[in-house]
Order: sequence, then structure tokens, then C-alpha cells
Amino acid sequence: MKYSDNFLETLKGKAKGKEVTPESALKDLGIDSLDLVELVLDAETEYGVTFTNDELTSFKTVKDVMDALDQKQ
Repeated sequence: MKYSDNFLETLKGKAKGKEVTPESALKDLGIDSLDLVELVLDAETEYGVTFTNDELTSFKTVKDVMDALDQKQ
């Protein structure tokens, strides 16, 4: 299973019942910058990857994060 698939499932659990698709905007899911940092830190720990601050600030949609995870896999 790809890292991004696991991330998508984790995000669905945090989206408070909202429909989560790769095209979903993080802000529309109620994911603020603190939530995103927590999610990314969890992913870094779980998968042994790291993200730069520039990468973090570029994440606008679920797909942005998924693509970054796939590139690091």
C-alpha cells in the first residue's frame, strides 16, 4: 500500500464526517495549519520521510500531500 493511501484513510478520520477526495481543499475539510502539521509529523514518523517548510506551506489539497508522500516513497 502506498503512503498516500494510508494518509487518505487517516485524513478521513480527522475530517469530521466530511467527504474526503484527493481534490478536497484541506481548509474545506476543517484542516487548519496546526492540524496539517500534526498530520505531516505523524506521516514523517510513520514513514521515515521529511518535509521542508516550503512543502508544508504549498499543501492546499489532499492530493498535494498525497503526491508529496508518493514522491518520497
